Amino acid sequence: VRLMSKSVKGLVLKDVKLIISQMKLLLVVMVIWAIFMAGSMRMTFFVGYVAILCSFLTLSTVNFDEAENGFAYLFTLPISRKDYVFEKYLFGFLLTTVPYVVIAALSWAALVIWQAAEANLVEYIVSISLSLPAAYFLLVLEIPLQIKFGQQKSRILTVVMVGCMSACLGVIAMISELLGTAVETVSSFMGLGAGMLALITAGILAVLFVLSYKISCKIIEKKEF
Repeated sequence: VRLMSKSVKGLVLKDVKLIISQMKLLLVVMVIWAIFMAGSMRMTFFVGYVAILCSFLTLSTVNFDEAENGFAYLFTLPISRKDYVFEKYLFGFLLTTVPYVVIAALSWAALVIWQAAEANLVEYIVSISLSLPAAYFLLVLEIPLQIKFGQQKSRILTVVMVGCMSACLGVIAMISELLGTAVETVSSFMGLGAGMLALITAGILAVLFVLSYKISCKIIEKKEF
């Protein structure tokens, strides 16, 4: 019911317009860089980079809402605090997933054009399969932290987040080269296929999203604006 409520739709529309107005140049650069990187052997790294970067963009919308006592005004509207939190998770999920899919498709298309003889769709999908779960994991961590600490401690939070993002990007760059054989090794060791591992990962992420959402709701319900 909340997913279809007018308040959630209004908040999503607000955040979309905010990202478009504030991040238009960044999105253009991301697309151009994605096409450029697709011509090299670093496509999988950039796909992961886009997913993680987009998950962090959700924080900018929270900062914008909080600026100049914005929460006090926002909650005078017919918007509940739980609706607000729910919208941030929904928007973060969409903002992370849609660019990831688009950049992954563009990178694959470029790979087919420039390296048709070496292009292998299965290997490509496997090589980028950790990027999206990693971005989701960061998302469920960053939203409660941002709501809890707010703009006053945003500098410290930003330093920590940038450090985490840099570490994750390094891990993705390293894992992307090994993931093709790693998934097969783990699957054979556990007796599970790639499909079952994907379902298990999706289940774990779903649980984390629910727990993170409940924590965020408790945090924002206790805050005074």
